[in-house]
Amino acid sequence: MAARSLWAVQRLQRLLASGAVSQSRGWLHPFSTATQRTAGEDCSSEDPPDVLGPSLAEQALRLKAVKLEKEVQDLTLRYQRAVADCENIRRRTQRCVEDAKIFEENCWLLCCGNVCCK
Repeated sequence: MAARSLWAVQRLQRLLASGAVSQSRGWLHPFSTATQRTAGEDCSSEDPPDVLGPSLAEQALRLKAVKLEKEVQDLTLRYQRAVADCENIRRRTQRCVEDAKIFEENCWLLCCGNVCCK
């Protein structure tokens, strides 16, 4: 942005130095084609070079890429937590099943032991 402003100021200085001032009002018309022709300038040579820096579109794409990378990191973390929660639930369920089997065996032995002992 600053490079374009600098370019505009330099162009205005060249126009002022060349004396391209309107006779009727005494005011400069820097964007008229008559002024460009009298000053002997070509429009295509006045375009700023592309080496000034990234364009607005490139900057917008970079910002979007950063946001998407953050979103990917967030979703990856949430996925890993969900997988860990599922694993914890599986282990707890397995432990409960094992405890239920042990309880069933103990109850059966207690019941049969009381019947057999009588």
